Amino acid sequence: MIKQIFLLGGLLISSGFAESISDKDFDGVPDKLDLCPNTPFLCEVDSTGCTTTILTLPFETEKENLTMTLGYGFSTNDDLIDREVQHNTRVKLSYYLNSWAYTLQTGYFTHNLHDGALDTTVRIRKRIKINPELVLSVGAGLRLPTYDFDSNKMDELLYTSLHYYPTAALSFFAGYNFTRIGDDEVETVLSETPSGDKNSDGTAEEDGNEKKDTYEGLQNTHKFYLGTGYFFTENFYMNLIYSDESNKFVSEHRIRAISSSIYYKIDEKWFATLYYKYEVLDEDRHDNLLFTIGYTLW
Repeated sequence: MIKQIFLLGGLLISSGFAESISDKDFDGVPDKLDLCPNTPFLCEVDSTGCTTTILTLPFETEKENLTMTLGYGFSTNDDLIDREVQHNTRVKLSYYLNSWAYTLQTGYFTHNLHDGALDTTVRIRKRIKINPELVLSVGAGLRLPTYDFDSNKMDELLYTSLHYYPTAALSFFAGYNFTRIGDDEVETVLSETPSGDKNSDGTAEEDGNEKKDTYEGLQNTHKFYLGTGYFFTENFYMNLIYSDESNKFVSEHRIRAISSSIYYKIDEKWFATLYYKYEVLDEDRHDNLLFTIGYTLW
């Protein structure tokens, strides 16, 4: 009986001791002494429990630098019946000075029917720190018609977002993008398939008739999105975003998608990103993936 009493007492003392050194973020500093109780998992910390590095993505920096990224990816759109997966290569230059950011992006695409240059986009953005936890971003841009088709014209872009940082590692954000479509309002051929009678071998008779799937009428687009992001370590970040966007073709449904970006800082100069987007609530498959390697020139 005495042995059981001593054992019970030891368990109670151990439990009380464990509670007194509780460390909810597992950084090695007890919560009672931890001035930063939500440090990202596996981040190095000082004696106060705060991370020894500043957790920022390249586009959030306020110091002067110039980065270049090269990317490769693909996009799938099952509505385009006669076209296979489109492959894209992209290059982007970004210059940051204080709270301003300037970007230039262009690229090249290939698929089984055609290849050529993608549209070229130039943007400018201003980050406004309302307080240590709230940051507002506003920006504008132009999408230059380097993609070669007759009705392609310049589009104008406006966008804004609000980021909330409850901790150094965690963020919540929401945003709105507006695009004024400058393309000419002419019929855009989606796909072409023969519509004549079939021959005995299954081929179409050449009667000159074709079935064309076309979109008529264009409209400006509005995109709303919200998401959350987290630094698992000082070098590894991931976010998850839900977006709802109107289609530039009047007859087409809204584009509702879930997307995610992963950022990994390789060293002081190199970083990599992986982006994937999947359209939901649609019978056909629409998705795209982009992998990029970035380098900080200075």
